[in-house]
Amino acid sequence: MTKHLLILLAAGTLAAGCGGSDSSQSSSQPAGYGAPAATTEPATTAAAPAAETTEVKMAGSAFAPATLDIKVGDTITFVNDDEIAHTATAGKGEFDSGTLDPGATFDFTAEQAGTIGYVCNFHPGMTGTINVT
Repeated sequence: MTKHLLILLAAGTLAAGCGGSDSSQSSSQPAGYGAPAATTEPATTAAAPAAETTEVKMAGSAFAPATLDIKVGDTITFVNDDEIAHTATAGKGEFDSGTLDPGATFDFTAEQAGTIGYVCNFHPGMTGTINVT
């Protein structure tokens, strides 16, 4: 009977070492051995369209173009092509270029949808509108 007990114990020890669920890896096995293969899922979202940059020129005491239609994330570059200083100042504080001397530029990037009216603080008749969707 002792002989049968030793055989059963030996068989049980061997079986435990062969199929256990121990998650540690032996140093003799390459990393990832026995692990399920990684799968790559196809992307489910389309890439957002690239943001655009639109130029608004300040010349002859006017913004050109005076009205713009852009999307959230797009940038407007105001360029003072005039011989006198101007500003591009939004009516509700969305942006303010400060004084733009001749040749200076100012960038504004739209962060939310809406309509933005703007003016040159030095020339109140110099106005523009940005429609952001």
